[in-house]
Amino acid sequence: MSEVDVFQLVTENVATTVEPTLRIVTYISPYWNFLVIILAMLVMALNKQLFASRFRMMLTVLTHSSDNERMSREWNPIMSVNGLTVFVSYIALMALIVQKIVLVFSGNTILYNSFSFYLDICAFIALLCILQYIVISLYGWLFGIETATTHEEVMHLSTMSILNIVLSVIGLIVIFYPTKFILIITICIILIINGIRLVRTFFDFQISSKMNLLNNFLYFCTLEIIPLSVAITMLCRLIVTNCVL
Repeated sequence: MSEVDVFQLVTENVATTVEPTLRIVTYISPYWNFLVIILAMLVMALNKQLFASRFRMMLTVLTHSSDNERMSREWNPIMSVNGLTVFVSYIALMALIVQKIVLVFSGNTILYNSFSFYLDICAFIALLCILQYIVISLYGWLFGIETATTHEEVMHLSTMSILNIVLSVIGLIVIFYPTKFILIITICIILIINGIRLVRTFFDFQISSKMNLLNNFLYFCTLEIIPLSVAITMLCRLIVTNCVL
């Protein structure tokens, strides 16, 4: 074979020019996502600097029961500025994660990538938490077990403090890499932390209230399990059918 034939055989299928391929970015996090994370982290940093002992105590209540008793003696976190900032930060961060879950798993950026939808989720989470607080306080007042119900509320607030730190870190990752794998891991972490809180609170509540075990079980199912199941069902239906009902 001549050199001319070899050259033609090698080059006959080579494109004359190399056309660049544009990388299409299908989703970009809006600027307010970063503001939510930054403001939440700023609030936590201020709490740590201004109220260092209270900040550490709220983080350790979930694992150290003695800190709960000490907190009850020194100050009431539920009716304090610290508790309010933890509550607001929790709503903001949790709503952001929930929005990302709906957005990524549904793929509908038109409906679920807006700030108004984020505010709707914030309102839903806030309403659920406030209703839980009212029911817990009313239950403690009716049966004269305010000590047990206050312990339960403090445990819930401590869990919010822990989740705020976790969700701040995960939120930054999700903003840049909104993938299903990362969101599934996030869901598992949230469920595990809340599961630990629920188990610890149930046994501590049983010891403090000295009430019937069946009554306490039904109380926790009504207050914790059923609302969570309804919220998860609504979330799944929103992803699949774009409707919560």
